[in-house]
Amino acid sequence: MRLYGITMFVHILGVIALFGGFAMQQRAGVRLRAATRAEQALSWAAVLDMTRPMVPSGAVMLLVTGAVLVSRLGPGAPPVWVPVAAVTVLGVGLAAWLVVNRGIGAIAGALLEHEGELSAEARRRIGSARLWATLAATNGAALGTLWLMTNKPGVVESLVAVLLPAAVGAIVGARLASR
Repeated sequence: MRLYGITMFVHILGVIALFGGFAMQQRAGVRLRAATRAEQALSWAAVLDMTRPMVPSGAVMLLVTGAVLVSRLGPGAPPVWVPVAAVTVLGVGLAAWLVVNRGIGAIAGALLEHEGELSAEARRRIGSARLWATLAATNGAALGTLWLMTNKPGVVESLVAVLLPAAVGAIVGARLASR
């Protein structure tokens, strides 16, 4: 009985880490993209840098505890929403680690090279459509995963629930990159 409570607690911590990371990254990103000087941008890049482990570690917590929770369902195939959620969370964690975190690191590196006005390289990295579209898409996909966990839908609704907000996030994120 106690294992279930501990597992759910860590599962919820994974959700908090994931969405806490998203919230901080989105807000710091707005300020970073508005910066005109390296000194301003460095402060927001430092905030982004602090958030780098949050989304991937939240995804790991969700995957591990999700596997434990699914194992408690007994033999047989899990409900159809479970593999959709697991693949989505794995994708979110990998995209955060491989795209978002590397983009944040590249921004910090470009900012350390110059003082005063932002260099062309720093502006290019800060305005990376790939970075901001990936961040917003993963945020949308994670929101869809919350829908799956709370509503436990069939396969079509599960796919729509994660793909639609991910696509909207990617479009919005790419457009925000230029701001």
